[in-house]
Amino acid sequence: MKTEPIATVRNEFKSPEFIKEADKIISKIEFNDDFAEGLYKIENQQYIDVIFYFHRSEDYDLVTQIFTGETRGVFASRSPRRPNGLGVTTVKLIRRENNTLVVSGLDALDGTPVVDIKPSDFSFMRGLDFIDDTPINNPRFDVEKYISRGQTDKLLMMSAQIHGHYCPGLSMGVMATTHAMVEMKHESDGMEDLLAVVETNNCFSDGVQLVSGCTFGNNALIFKDYGKNAVSLVTRDGNGIRVIGRNDMRSHINQLFPEFEMLFRKVVVEQNHDQKLVTSFRDASREASFGLLRLPFDELFISNRIQITVPAYAPIEHSLECEHCHEMFMASRGKQHNSEIICNACLGVHHPFLDGHGIHTVQWSK
Repeated sequence: MKTEPIATVRNEFKSPEFIKEADKIISKIEFNDDFAEGLYKIENQQYIDVIFYFHRSEDYDLVTQIFTGETRGVFASRSPRRPNGLGVTTVKLIRRENNTLVVSGLDALDGTPVVDIKPSDFSFMRGLDFIDDTPINNPRFDVEKYISRGQTDKLLMMSAQIHGHYCPGLSMGVMATTHAMVEMKHESDGMEDLLAVVETNNCFSDGVQLVSGCTFGNNALIFKDYGKNAVSLVTRDGNGIRVIGRNDMRSHINQLFPEFEMLFRKVVVEQNHDQKLVTSFRDASREASFGLLRLPFDELFISNRIQITVPAYAPIEHSLECEHCHEMFMASRGKQHNSEIICNACLGVHHPFLDGHGIHTVQWSK
């Protein structure tokens, strides 16, 4: 086979690196004069497929690690280290400027040789099973995709589905955890091999759970009631990344989004739930939430490598039936009392509980 470059990519990326928000990258594809005539009527296309050569990659690996740390065959990945060194990306065609195409979403370095371009055809995908089955085979498919592309706006929208609304705290959790996931390069399947240690139970923690996949339900989320906007992602050996908001983060956010701060005080702090005020607050909160995502990470956070001691895997306990309330309970949450098996609830045994004020070790007042 013989290939001849037809064009060259021009953009800001000079060396291989993690490309954040790849869909927003603007690139120019400059065509060689000999092939420029082939661009006739290409401006009628909305999306095009760009086939290019990984000119900076040497050799190849048939088995490789992808972004999440999972091991795959090269043909089940988008690794640039490929037998024939070819990459294919579907991009949005913004406009044509004579012999140059301006596109968005091209994940290729400056100077990359382009070997072919053709209109994207999505029609053949209609009805194909793999489109519907992907989330079944990998429930975190979309989350992993958005992390790898740095699309924190998509992750924020997904987080808001469980959080109920947009707010800067949620955005901070998304940003901090996305950074840690990229640095860790470890998949999260909820099997406790990747753990998240969160140090607050405010909005920040919901962004942590969505992006990391570590939750209370799968025992991969550890809560330390320190009241700090911080999260640590660690593997079973205790090595990982801790990300914490800078000391001036709150004042910085207030300066950037003063309307949000003013409405936050009225609606949340003072509990003024006037409907017009609440609507304005939601609008300002949404604007501030997405606005934060556009700020440089280092402007808001500090990130450090850490080594900590992690707990053993969560025990699998059998269930018993309480002979008083006749409800099933975990065997460790009750005991035999006067020859009967009784749950702690019926025994009146108090367990610490978590609410908006933190962890409590005393009973609620009656």
